[in-house]
Amino acid sequence: MKERSAAFLAVAILAASLSVPLTGRTQDSAALSAGAAAYPDGLVYVVAEGDTLWDLSAKYLGSPWRWQELWEKNRFLTNPHYIYPGIRLVIFPPPGREFALPSSGASAAAAAEEAPKPETKSAAIAAAKKPPMLDISPSEYVRAGEFLKERPSGIGRIRSGDEPKVAFSEGDKVFLKLDKEIPSGQLLGVYRVRGPIAARGDRPVAGYAKYLVGILQAKGKSNGEAVGIVRNSFEDLGRDDQLGEEIPSYTPVFLSPGGAGKLKATVVSGQWENEELAAGTFIFLDRGASSGVAVGDVFRLYDEGDKAPGGAVSEKAVIPVEVAQAVVVRVARDYATAFVAKSQQSFSAGVNAVRGGEAPR
Repeated sequence: MKERSAAFLAVAILAASLSVPLTGRTQDSAALSAGAAAYPDGLVYVVAEGDTLWDLSAKYLGSPWRWQELWEKNRFLTNPHYIYPGIRLVIFPPPGREFALPSSGASAAAAAEEAPKPETKSAAIAAAKKPPMLDISPSEYVRAGEFLKERPSGIGRIRSGDEPKVAFSEGDKVFLKLDKEIPSGQLLGVYRVRGPIAARGDRPVAGYAKYLVGILQAKGKSNGEAVGIVRNSFEDLGRDDQLGEEIPSYTPVFLSPGGAGKLKATVVSGQWENEELAAGTFIFLDRGASSGVAVGDVFRLYDEGDKAPGGAVSEKAVIPVEVAQAVVVRVARDYATAFVAKSQQSFSAGVNAVRGGEAPR
């Protein structure tokens, strides 16, 4: 709340300053104080040296991972991760606060207390019809990752650091080995690739997990070498991590508990190397868009006993027990990434996932 209030206050100062020439310094103290209704046509922002949509999204929209919302309003930008001084962007003040569906009773009560009350009967009806939203923060959401059949390749990697380090974190200066020219100021995603992963279950598959571990910004060259600064790190960044020009953005996930009918899948793997999986982690399912899986689908996970690599159930098999519920947050053709929103107990890769219908028998 404090961050949002500061953002609203900053844009009001910006609006007042539009009557005089804008500079990077005047915009440093500029941001929002009134709601979207006060600025239906948006506010004009003149890009200053060092600006990125990622940073402007953090300042004006409350999270850097909502940068896609700025790009949607400024589609003349051919590269959303590289903007240069002097161009004018239109920034729309954010609407009323959004509240995700909490995963626990305590957080639900807190959200209910903070949520703005509908002012009219029609507003109340509209609010009641709005589908529930997955309770996940933007910084969690962008780490969802994906499961790929073939090993992905990036555009380079971190070669070394300004200081003798094995791993790198936020604020570190690093030297880059790039396969293409990148303009100074552009943001790059840092991705970790894990695999090959041999999946257990009824439909055994093998592939690679790829997920975001950080963001760095290119800073030109030094003695002929490309240089970058680590702007954000979820984990320590290593020399084996891949650099990519794609950077994920946050999109609210609205829940669809029933999905489009009953569908059975298998948990291929967790995002990380953990043997035991539980609430708060991402998992990969062996079904995707080609099977009708969509973002927001809710899968219930069932432990049916120990399984051999081929999917056979051992003599220790038991009646299926529901162990967790997961919500799909990203879908590819053959695979989907889901966030484990709730778990009754820990589980491992290979358990069944069912969308809709009754418990499997």
